[in-house]
Amino acid sequence: MGNQNKINPNLEMAIQAQQKFDFYFIALVFTILGLTVQTSSITGKCQCFFEIVSWILLLVSGLVGLSRLAWRPVFYMQAGFIQRKEDDIGALDESRISGKIVIKPSGEYWAQEELSEEQAKLEQSISAVKGAKNKIEKRLKWKYSIHKWCFVIGICLLLVSRIIVALNKINMSR
Repeated sequence: MGNQNKINPNLEMAIQAQQKFDFYFIALVFTILGLTVQTSSITGKCQCFFEIVSWILLLVSGLVGLSRLAWRPVFYMQAGFIQRKEDDIGALDESRISGKIVIKPSGEYWAQEELSEEQAKLEQSISAVKGAKNKIEKRLKWKYSIHKWCFVIGICLLLVSRIIVALNKINMSR
């Protein structure tokens, strides 16, 4: 059973670009959160509410983004495991069809029944890992949605808060 690493360079570049985007996005979230906390000026109850809720949303966005980053390698490891096992199944199929003799790691020859049993075991392990991978993929999608929308809503509330501060300053100067 060979190790056919079929890495699509376009897919690899897409994954790298996504990873860079994730790092930049999380850095942006925490940078904005830090700056807003440092530059805040609470002028009233309404403005205070918007300001603090925006901080909470930005914090949630950043923490969920970090959690997402922590789980992505697990997703890729499972995808790699599945691909490796599917490659092994392909090699078994090819050897069965072509009639090639396959040698076990122990040095013995595989019988046709053993090849079928091994293929069934591989397919069973693939289906088990696919189930876990699909769960992680759903969680990653949810986490991305939470990460993105908490950021967007947090920024909007922050803008409202800062507009209230500006309007209060304008009213006080009159």
